[in-house]
Amino acid sequence: MASFGQKLRQAREARNITLQEIADTTKIGTRALQALEWERFDQLPGGIFNKGFVRSYARCVGLDEEETVAAYMEAAKVPPPETDMQTLAVQVEAARAARRGPWSPNAASVVGVVAVIVALILGAVWMRERRKESRELIEAQQRESSAAASAQVAQAPAVQSVPENVAQNAVDPNANQSAAPNTAQSAPQSSTPNTNQNAVSAATTSPGQIAGVKGVAAGAVTESPAPVEVSISANARAWISVLRDDKPAETLTLDPKNPELSTRSYKAKDKLKLILGNPAGVSVTYNGKPAGTLGKEGQRAVVTFTAEGIEKQ
Repeated sequence: MASFGQKLRQAREARNITLQEIADTTKIGTRALQALEWERFDQLPGGIFNKGFVRSYARCVGLDEEETVAAYMEAAKVPPPETDMQTLAVQVEAARAARRGPWSPNAASVVGVVAVIVALILGAVWMRERRKESRELIEAQQRESSAAASAQVAQAPAVQSVPENVAQNAVDPNANQSAAPNTAQSAPQSSTPNTNQNAVSAATTSPGQIAGVKGVAAGAVTESPAPVEVSISANARAWISVLRDDKPAETLTLDPKNPELSTRSYKAKDKLKLILGNPAGVSVTYNGKPAGTLGKEGQRAVVTFTAEGIEKQ
């Protein structure tokens, strides 16, 4: 029977995934990932961090997270925070029997009550540790998402400023029309031709020209749509890893039986890289059109989508 580390390594090699790819996706160093495969647990930080590493590794290679964590605890000889349920059941039954008859504060009933209290305390401690572990993992994911969002905002092009006169015309198109006649009337006959020409041009500005100025002002702050849009629908269980503009976006296993994991959609400015563990199990749409067959069943495929087209490796 394969050991804990061998099972991790076999699952990773079966999907043709390198330790560096897992490190890029999970943000865990390759040294720690290699320590898990070789069961060198003394090289890990310990505590709930080890469990978090195991869960992230299992998620990347398509293993059940809870079963993998249980196998790690057995391999690392980590005692589970559980009580002896058989002993607890005997003590609870003894306490019930004491309540059915004439109650007397004997030693057995006191021991039973104390055992129940201890069991409740241990259960509360165990639940608190599980919630703390989940909360820390969620906070880490939120920090990673915030960092990615900040990087995308920093790379976004600055909005070009609109000239002051164009913006003023866009806001109040009647300003030039109302001011032009007065200017033409108040100007003396000896004024220069350029002044009269400007006044006549401002007075004869058509509504279509004003609408064009509005379109320029509005278009200056309108974002162009993303040139790369990819939608993925699962026909069978398939592992995927997505890099959007060379930055990790998401890694998960699609499942057609789970509505929350049956479809995914992604957008990118330059390119979107898709790594598939079972390309025959998904249907991919690229910019509103079917992308066709991306690979065979059970084989690993790497596909890059850009504004120019699709590139398969």
